[in-house]
Amino acid sequence: MFTDTHSHIHFAKEFPDVEDLIVRAEEAGVTNQIIVGCTVKDSLQALEFVKARPGKWFWSTLGVHPHNADQLTDAVLADFERLVGEEEKVVALGEMGLDYFRDFQPHDLQQETFRRQLELAKKLNVPVVVHIRDAWDDAMRILGAVGNSKVILHCFTGTIEYARECWRRGYHTSFSGVVTYPKNDYLREAAAEAPAELLLIETDCPYLTPQPYRGQRNEPAFVVETAKCLADQRGLTTEEIANITTENALKLFGIS
Repeated sequence: MFTDTHSHIHFAKEFPDVEDLIVRAEEAGVTNQIIVGCTVKDSLQALEFVKARPGKWFWSTLGVHPHNADQLTDAVLADFERLVGEEEKVVALGEMGLDYFRDFQPHDLQQETFRRQLELAKKLNVPVVVHIRDAWDDAMRILGAVGNSKVILHCFTGTIEYARECWRRGYHTSFSGVVTYPKNDYLREAAAEAPAELLLIETDCPYLTPQPYRGQRNEPAFVVETAKCLADQRGLTTEEIANITTENALKLFGIS
């Protein structure tokens, strides 16, 4: 049983065939999916998506991505806090973080939006799904200052030195299809070295399609390719990686 800890299959434009996609995922053994919100509206749509499928193993998050940092207000934070308390399907806050590569928002605003969401998650004792791109020093500083204990470094692309510091702090590193790309030996090194109890896998679909399917839209069934890559790096079977990462995800998100 595989767990895709970062999926966007609620994006209606990208996934008009979502029900077929869900069947393909189940046939591949991907039964758990965390549907991740990126904007205020998108987060609410993610929640409605999972609530509309009570018989499926879907959970959702609430978050404001750094690209949309100007959306976070006191009212939004209050609504997020209410929904975490009321909706059992909401299991984390995020996607949040810092992105200095695209630079769609001023750095100080990104940092404030990131910090405020981290503080709410710490108050509520829920995990945070963190996006970091070209902003590792600032992101690690803010994470350390707020002191969250349940941290997922989504689509980990940092250096091995950053990885080791994340593991020292007890943060989870989640590997996506990027780890399968031929040039990314440094990520495979991190995947090989990661403590088993801090290891997760994801698709970030429709983005970051694993190497065997590059050029196609990504989908949850393809998380198996990432698991195969990690298995190769760690000298394990794909089934063992599936079991390890699913156990970690269920424990971290409080899913039973």
